[in-house]
Amino acid sequence: MIAKSRIIPVISLLLLAGVNACGGGDDGPSTPQEPPRPATIMIEPASATLTYISQTTAFSATVRDQYGAAMAATVTWSSSDGAVFTVDGSGQVTAAGNGSGTLQASSGTLNATASVTVEQRAALVGVISGNNQEAPRGMKLAKPVVVRLEDRGGHGVAGVEIGFAPGAESGSVSVESVTSDDSGQGTTDWTLGNKFGAQTLIISAPGGIQNRARATATSETPLADLSVETVTLSRTDPTDLETLDITATLANKGDAASPDTFVVHLTLDGIAQDSAKVARLEPEGRTTLDFTAGPFEAGNRRLAVVIDPERRIDEWEKENNTKIEILAIAHQEIVRVGHTSNISATLDEVLLFRIDLEEGSKEAINIEVSGGQGDPDLFVNYGFRPDHHYKYSCISGAQPGTAELCQLLPARTGSYHVAVHAYSTFGPVELKISVGGIEVESYDIDVVFIDHGSAEQDKVVLDAARKWESVIVQGVTDIDLANSPIEAGQCVTGSPIVDDVIDDVRMFVRIDSIDGPGKVLARAGPCLARVIGFEGYPDIPRSVIAGAIEFDEDDLNGLSAQGILLSTVLHEMGHVLGFGAMWDAYGLLENHSISGNSNADTHFTGPLARRAFERAGGRNYRGGAIVPVENGGTQGSADSHWRESVFENELMTPFLSAGIDASFSIITIESMADLGFSVDPSVADSYRIANTSGAGRGVDPESVIDLSNDIADYPIVFIDQKGRRVHPVDRRR
Repeated sequence: MIAKSRIIPVISLLLLAGVNACGGGDDGPSTPQEPPRPATIMIEPASATLTYISQTTAFSATVRDQYGAAMAATVTWSSSDGAVFTVDGSGQVTAAGNGSGTLQASSGTLNATASVTVEQRAALVGVISGNNQEAPRGMKLAKPVVVRLEDRGGHGVAGVEIGFAPGAESGSVSVESVTSDDSGQGTTDWTLGNKFGAQTLIISAPGGIQNRARATATSETPLADLSVETVTLSRTDPTDLETLDITATLANKGDAASPDTFVVHLTLDGIAQDSAKVARLEPEGRTTLDFTAGPFEAGNRRLAVVIDPERRIDEWEKENNTKIEILAIAHQEIVRVGHTSNISATLDEVLLFRIDLEEGSKEAINIEVSGGQGDPDLFVNYGFRPDHHYKYSCISGAQPGTAELCQLLPARTGSYHVAVHAYSTFGPVELKISVGGIEVESYDIDVVFIDHGSAEQDKVVLDAARKWESVIVQGVTDIDLANSPIEAGQCVTGSPIVDDVIDDVRMFVRIDSIDGPGKVLARAGPCLARVIGFEGYPDIPRSVIAGAIEFDEDDLNGLSAQGILLSTVLHEMGHVLGFGAMWDAYGLLENHSISGNSNADTHFTGPLARRAFERAGGRNYRGGAIVPVENGGTQGSADSHWRESVFENELMTPFLSAGIDASFSIITIESMADLGFSVDPSVADSYRIANTSGAGRGVDPESVIDLSNDIADYPIVFIDQKGRRVHPVDRRR
């Protein structure tokens, strides 16, 4: 009731207001509202500037009535100066020439205007004629160099200054600056400089516009053209403790021989470090030059190989006499056994150390970081410094905190490289180096027989495992597969489910028919391997977790009878552990032959195996790169064994000699160290490289056992530190 009473007076007032608005009802009919009519016209935008001829821009016109509402109306457009711009019926303006004008929109008696300016701006300068001429050095070119300034629409730009500046030793010009004519062109005469070969004329205009004309200064007589074709460095990131091996390839690309001798300098930041005299090079001749230099002070440095540094030789081209490589040289500090010091680092900083051990030990070398605040991660590698600390063989830093330990067994003579990475800012923490006193876990091979041979044959398999345990002497990270089990048969037919802890590697042994007597006697390979992941960095492959060996039941007794079963099992276990089967994953195999290049000089690039090869007589090897790997392109033998023609009776070639134990060489052992294992080189058999000439030798099928095609092509599943599958990959890439 209360809401209604309030509404009534309001309605009454509205009715009264309506009556009053109508004149009280006694003044006759009301006056009708005036119909809409055009009252104003407006152009948008109010102005525009166009920067090249033929550029377009759109204008719009709005007509409004006397009430301010937009209305439909016919609009006509016009230009005050068609030489500056034109306009079409929709209001689109097109630039025609430099200047200013007025754009008008009309509707009936209504008019509106906007200003339009055309200011041509140069976008490029092109060489119209006179480019790529030839003339004797010091002479004027036959034709002038003619250039043209153009806007974005390709139209010439007049009235702009064009500069002409010869490059270094490139002569002179008749005029250094001209104003572009009505067509946008400018001209100069170019007299070449006194150097032979390529010369350059730099052409410029305001706004950073630039181009080059080129010419060749010729000689009436033939000339040499000495060039540094390539420079190869042992590494581009040495430390200030390391020397560099530099190999330069020099060539004569001219049409005359070089002088009888010429000088080549090796420079660092422009300062000569070494020099060499090179003998006469005939046209198209090449030679290589080797330098060893350094150590150098830390910092970013420019290393250059420079032919004829005093520029005494007349030749076609001088620019190719120098080749520059940029070095990023890091600081590295030498520390000694018994050393203890406090270190600190800020976020992501990496501190580098080197331990030079002059006397080895059967015990482990221990590198410890402890105390202080923050989170340092510790990395240690023997024998060489990888190009990233994530690739070091020992990594300690999975858990937060400052307590980290790396051990490498045994303590070997040589250099240990240490990196301490600041996962977070840390310090001061204690860095301590010692030998012995801390227990080290041994390396364990768990042999699982899916099928058994005779008792004697089973014993040979176990003896082979013990032999490998004497080679690889330090345990690796155990892998717990309880939460991510590997299905039965995943590794090899008949292999059981794997859902427990593997310490350190498990090898399944299976005896079955492969292909009948002869042919494939056995095959082996890994099926599970460790991988370590780092944020923002590719996964790093680590050691094998599990693999399998398959023996052909029709050949097993024959291997026993010929006295080479032990060598065969040792050979196949090597493949399970990664020899030949994991080289690709580690990036240690160069020049594959299986990918359609059967004559490739396939070789293993592990630094420790390379050094062992040289010490075993391979310094005089003339057959190509080291360490030579079996090539020929045969799947299962090529790219995965040492080259038979070079190594002959060595354990990991594709052939074994009947009745003769194959040598378990230091080269094979060190190749396992290149895969990240801690090895004992003292257990290696005495061995020398059999053939350093590189020439092939025939293989007598009656006197050898062919282990070709013995790499099992199992897919490899990579498992991270927490036992999780990362990704499966095929062994071959």
